[in-house]
Amino acid sequence: MMERWGWVRTLWEMVKEIFCQKLLTYHLPPSSHLLPNNLSGLSVIVTGATSGIGLQTAWELAKAGAHVIMACRNTKAANNIVCQWKKDAHNSRILDVEVMELDLLSLSSVQQFATDWEKRAEPLHILINNAGIYLMGEPQRVSDEGLEQHIQVNHIAPALLTLLLLPSLLRAPTSRIINVNSVVHHCAVVEPKYWNSRIEEHKFSSFKAYGASKLAHLMFLKILANKLLEQRKTSIKCLAVHPGVVTTNLVPGFQKKAFWMFDPAEGARSVLFCATSDDVVCNLVKGFGYYSCNCKPARISPHVADTDSCLEVWQKTMEILKLNMNYVSHVIANIQ
Repeated sequence: MMERWGWVRTLWEMVKEIFCQKLLTYHLPPSSHLLPNNLSGLSVIVTGATSGIGLQTAWELAKAGAHVIMACRNTKAANNIVCQWKKDAHNSRILDVEVMELDLLSLSSVQQFATDWEKRAEPLHILINNAGIYLMGEPQRVSDEGLEQHIQVNHIAPALLTLLLLPSLLRAPTSRIINVNSVVHHCAVVEPKYWNSRIEEHKFSSFKAYGASKLAHLMFLKILANKLLEQRKTSIKCLAVHPGVVTTNLVPGFQKKAFWMFDPAEGARSVLFCATSDDVVCNLVKGFGYYSCNCKPARISPHVADTDSCLEVWQKTMEILKLNMNYVSHVIANIQ
């Protein structure tokens, strides 16, 4: 009976967040009005910033004066976007935007990006892990590293990026990690043993793989927050956010907007809020929080409350990345 009620709650969360998102957010102002007047002096990395939510997020942060790093696979497209932004902003503040190459389907690309950034020895104030994939209806695909592509792009690669950028995040007086998540995590189950092994074709579901990758990234982020707290490092805040169902190129079938869907500007609101608002700090639990598209704390999957399951995700992730289980404490010791 309890299990049945659990599924009812899960179904309600998904229906409410997806089909009622317009009602839940009618009171919110435009995304640009959610930002402080001046973000100069802050460095922000936004992954997947050439389209959709990432593009809108990077644009709004740049207009507010932040130093924005567009971390993208398609650097040519990103540079064209930056040139257009600077033309459009010729009568206003000078935009501080740069482009750096990052391909989440290549862990060596992630390592190179982090190496290039860390050479600057500068503080990083906000990391927005926005890039993601959903190969809807497609068969299982495996990356060059032998990982199922959803789990690599949506979890393993951004987890590696986050860990490698911890020294830079710790240099800032306060910093935030923002993981763009999905309400689909509510109906997912994480099975780490399948991350780097093929399963029978008829048993693979791209929807399940996508949901599992988002759930895994949530569970990993919670453990990271816990480990930072154990080391008495409270300067880094770990947040995940469901931006709503948005018309982006993540899913080709969703490029045509339905009446209940968000456009990228609407989808970026909750991401920008979590990245910059002082209010979110008050609602964190042990340095971790999950926000909905209405810029308010939201219910999270019960799996995230299972510490043992979260630790299993952490351990499997570190095993794949060939990193020491005590990586966080080692980073903190070396930066002091």
